[in-house]
Parts: sequence; C-alpha cells; structure tokens
Amino acid sequence: MKYEVIRDCMIEGKSCKVGSVVELSDDLAKQMMGIGRVAPYAGEPVVENRAIGLDESAEKPKRRGRPPKVEDDRDSE
Repeated sequence: MKYEVIRDCMIEGKSCKVGSVVELSDDLAKQMMGIGRVAPYAGEPVVENRAIGLDESAEKPKRRGRPPKVEDDRDSE
C-alpha cells in the first residue's frame, strides 16, 4: 500500500522527504504510522479552477464603483 511521508525520516536505509509517496509493507507501515512518520496516501489531489473572470470560470467578478465624493461645507464659508 502507498503511504505519504509527513516527517523527514529514513525508511529501509533511504532518506525520505516530506510529501514523498512510498510503498511499504504492512508491518513497517504500522511502525512508521505509530511514531508519526507516514500517513495513508489518499491519491492525487483534486485540482479545481479558482480563477475569477476567465472564460473557463463559472462566475464573473463583481465590479465595484468608486464612492461618490462628499463635498465639505466648512471650506466654503
């Protein structure tokens, strides 16, 4: 089964960095999960389009107008 490394460690003599995916036996995986080094790999992350206002985007951006200028009556006296 595949596991994701969540802390830098040595697994079977190889250095594993955070975020790497490794294939482990059941016994070794239980030991490594017990000490907090690996977690079960959930698969490829789902990538979604978060862009606003592009042709492929589902929603258009909200346009904001400039607030009207307020004239101050104090200067005219």
